[in-house]
Amino acid sequence: MTANDLIDACGIPKSTLYRKLNRLSDAALVREQDEINPGGGRTTRYVRDFKDVNISMDNDDEFSVTVERPHRNVDERLEDIWSKMGEGL
Repeated sequence: MTANDLIDACGIPKSTLYRKLNRLSDAALVREQDEINPGGGRTTRYVRDFKDVNISMDNDDEFSVTVERPHRNVDERLEDIWSKMGEGL
């Protein structure tokens, strides 16, 4: 979804949405996909970046979190690297 789609769906202010997206991105649970528009410019979509999250607790009340990630092909991995390089510029 785009940021505007998420704002409409969640009913939260734009600043709150971007703070939450940054936290989810930092946790590698969401990633950005940029699309080039035919008329110029780009649109950023935010997509889930995990298949499953498992939270478990043992007998000592210690909990663990396991995140299962989708398989990525070479093009997708290169896209992620390129995107991260662009953030540093």
